[in-house]
Amino acid sequence: MVSLTLGRRLERPSGQPETVLFTRHEGEFQRAADALKAQSVLSLDESPSLEAIVKEYHSSSSARQEKGLPPAVVEMEDSILIAAAVGRHDLVEDGLGIAADLAGRWPRAGLPLTWVSPEAWLEDMRKKADAPEALAETVSSQVAAHKLDKLKG
Repeated sequence: MVSLTLGRRLERPSGQPETVLFTRHEGEFQRAADALKAQSVLSLDESPSLEAIVKEYHSSSSARQEKGLPPAVVEMEDSILIAAAVGRHDLVEDGLGIAADLAGRWPRAGLPLTWVSPEAWLEDMRKKADAPEALAETVSSQVAAHKLDKLKG
């Protein structure tokens, strides 16, 4: 599973999503790409730091809660496990703290069907974060599955 959970949609100045129609794609896609680049929180010109990525996950997850959008369960999991995979225990602990706060406020109706409780979910996240060998295996298998081994790191 390759996560693209920080994806963004291009927004018009009104805040509404913008669509580039196929019939006008050739004339509009570059303008839309430039606008999306300007709207992106993380740099699209250079690789953002791990800390910047994780902090954006936290910010995005909190913003979703404030807007009444569905719970950012996967995004919080990603923020914790990405940090754990590279041994950034400080960011793991930050993520678990934010996750605990958010999980206590998430409405049950928006949670995955397998959700038992905030405590069980947090314990599962901590166990996964404390298993670097399993995280490394997941990363390796995803790199191989998506043929990403030739990308610059």
